[in-house]
Amino acid sequence: MDQVTVLIIEDDADIRVILSDLILKPAGYQVLLADDGERGLQRALTDDPDIILLDLNLPYLSGLDLLRLLRQQHHNVPVIVISAHGSERTILEAFRLGAKDFMQKPFRIDEVQAATENALTEERLRRDKEKLTRVLSRTSHRLQRQLQNWMALNDIAQALTSTLDETEVFQRVMANVNRILRVEAGSLLLLDQETGELEFKITLKGTISRFSSLRLQPGQGIAGWVALHGEPLLIPDVAQDSRFCDQVDQAVDFKSHAILCVPLKNQEQVIGVLEVINRQNGPQSPAFTPGDLELLTMLASWVTVAVENARLNRAAQEWATMTALRQTTTTMAHYINNLLMTFLLELDDLEMKGVRDPTDIPALLALARQCIWDIASVVRALEQLEEVRIVTYVGTEKMLDINAALEQQLRQKP
Repeated sequence: MDQVTVLIIEDDADIRVILSDLILKPAGYQVLLADDGERGLQRALTDDPDIILLDLNLPYLSGLDLLRLLRQQHHNVPVIVISAHGSERTILEAFRLGAKDFMQKPFRIDEVQAATENALTEERLRRDKEKLTRVLSRTSHRLQRQLQNWMALNDIAQALTSTLDETEVFQRVMANVNRILRVEAGSLLLLDQETGELEFKITLKGTISRFSSLRLQPGQGIAGWVALHGEPLLIPDVAQDSRFCDQVDQAVDFKSHAILCVPLKNQEQVIGVLEVINRQNGPQSPAFTPGDLELLTMLASWVTVAVENARLNRAAQEWATMTALRQTTTTMAHYINNLLMTFLLELDDLEMKGVRDPTDIPALLALARQCIWDIASVVRALEQLEEVRIVTYVGTEKMLDINAALEQQLRQKP
């Protein structure tokens, strides 16, 4: 434990010797001496003692004035005042100015030791309490931030399951990324695997979303560099980085000062980048830290899952749409082609033989009407189909089962 330093400010030389050599030094204290108020104040401010024994009646600067000056300087060293004949008003004023105890001359050795120990113990407890309060405050702040982060992560997780619409997923994910890192804006860019270009999917500033058609060439700008090399970047001042591309700021009407950018990777393959820009309080706010970069890298793994889920959903929807279109086309081809082929064969036969009998014309017209009615019935059956059932057409080819609906339409022939 460090040796405790006691400053004695006393104009009586005998009392200084008694306090220093007979009481405090034998008890293990380091002692500093001053014989008037001005020297005492100077030593208190420069030597920073752990405790002061202060005579109230001093030349040049009284004990009370010294206490006032220490208080004005916000110097919180514990002070024990000593006096031979201090009035009650003077003693009360000393306590009001921050004195911890009072000893009247003459004093006993044990009285000095007890007062010194009590004042030091009280000061240690005060400092420990302040330290504990600061620690608890920092811990509480960290816990609150952690709770906010987990709530935001939970919202991202919900976005992965509650909706698969790409636009909504991108909006919710970027809103939470910006909130966790407390930034002015953030962008999500995805890689076009065919061209190698980065396409801006969303730039979110506050609650304002921008969906820009801007594309970055491979390696262009900070985001392009990150996508090309697959490595994160922390840029504290973009004006000092040759990779910065102000074309992006112009496109989204924004001014970048500091940037964090990390790659989005799926099985080690870069599929895009996640970028956040500027602290919320502007260029004068605290700079990004390696901890922020680590946090954004962790968030990038969640964003990658969200992007892949949205992509898979879009691909599934496209596949389902194409499948339904193909099955519908196969169904129409099956029913309508047969009708048209029959009518076409009749026309071919008529063309080859020529019109020999006038009754052939009405028969052909009747066949045409029948064909048109049947085709219209197929179309209406498809429009009014209430239940979709799939049947095999040829091999693995599928088509819609419209037999029941078609029969109902055919029975309605006028």
